[in-house]
Amino acid sequence: MKINSTIKLTVLLLLVMSGAGTASAYFAYHAGHAALKGISQPDINPTKKLTDAPKTSTEPTEFKPVDEKTILVKVYDHVHNKGKSPTPGDSEKKPEKEVKKEEKETSQSLENKDNQENPTQLAAGFPLKTEDKGVKLEVNEATNQGTTLSLKVNLKNEGTKPVKFLYSFLEVKDAQGNAVSAITEGLPEELPPNSENFVGMIKIPIALVGKSTSLSLNLTDYPDQKLKLSLAKIPVVR
Repeated sequence: MKINSTIKLTVLLLLVMSGAGTASAYFAYHAGHAALKGISQPDINPTKKLTDAPKTSTEPTEFKPVDEKTILVKVYDHVHNKGKSPTPGDSEKKPEKEVKKEEKETSQSLENKDNQENPTQLAAGFPLKTEDKGVKLEVNEATNQGTTLSLKVNLKNEGTKPVKFLYSFLEVKDAQGNAVSAITEGLPEELPPNSENFVGMIKIPIALVGKSTSLSLNLTDYPDQKLKLSLAKIPVVR
């Protein structure tokens, strides 16, 4: 039986193509294996980080406005402490009593300096005094310092129990009954019983006073709020 020459040629071509494909696959495998030497699979799946990431809430949060007194205190501290560069750790090295004493002396020296630079004062009607449960509050003078109205005050506890104050509760109003922001300097947070007379300042921005000719103030103890110190018709110096 004779095999057709066409069949022989076809079989030969198939064998050649199969051999060439096998050889190509072999060399391609070894070339890829050599190129990937030194590369290993990562220990952690990168996509896992995306799935494990904490979900952030998209719910709207309540808006909390910043208290006006807090802003005024920060601005005042920034203006009056500008140029000073305290050494870190100094306050930690000094005893607490010594630090408070230095703060009181600094406050009084600043007060004296302001009074010398701005001698515009109103003596008529002073001092204004009030007392409740052995605690005395006096406003001795008002001073116009350009952009600030300063009230020099005295606090004294002649009672037998200590009295604490939180001066953010200090309420200052103009003649029309509108609340006015104020900050304090040199006044202690706690008045010990039978204590000495403490001198401090209450400072009010003139811009907040407007055209009012007088002010009133109310101060209560904290946290009991059983003590009430009130003064009215405090003259405004222009």
